[in-house]
Amino acid sequence: MKKFALFITWLTAQASALNSFLGNVTVSIILGIPALFLFGDALLSLLGHALAVLGHGLHLLFELFESITGHILEEVFHLHKRTAEIIFFWSSLTVAIGLSWHLSRKAHRAARRVVTTARERRIELEESSKIIIGIRIALIISSLSATLYFFT
Repeated sequence: MKKFALFITWLTAQASALNSFLGNVTVSIILGIPALFLFGDALLSLLGHALAVLGHGLHLLFELFESITGHILEEVFHLHKRTAEIIFFWSSLTVAIGLSWHLSRKAHRAARRVVTTARERRIELEESSKIIIGIRIALIISSLSATLYFFT
């Protein structure tokens, strides 16, 4: 057991050093791709089951919230059950549309930022590659001229 604890301590130190050197996203990719390659079938089925359980749990929470809200509407405003259900449906639909609009605008802004950053990065890479090509051409010409100088 002591060897295993030492191994975990060493592995934690190495992962921490790798994280500080490369960054969070790169370390996640470096560690995640082999894990998916080795255990992908088990992880993906586990992920599917977890998402199904999460969906059922969220559905139950929504049904509970709908039931409580319906009873409150019936008691406070002296409405019939069907009228309270209709009011809850339309109000929840309005909230869902408003949230969807807000989230889609945020996603659109984030996508525009990503595209702009990618374009700027591509332009920087093109400019740096042009400089590198110029340096290579200059080195080739200088080495050719030095060779010609030696043989004349």
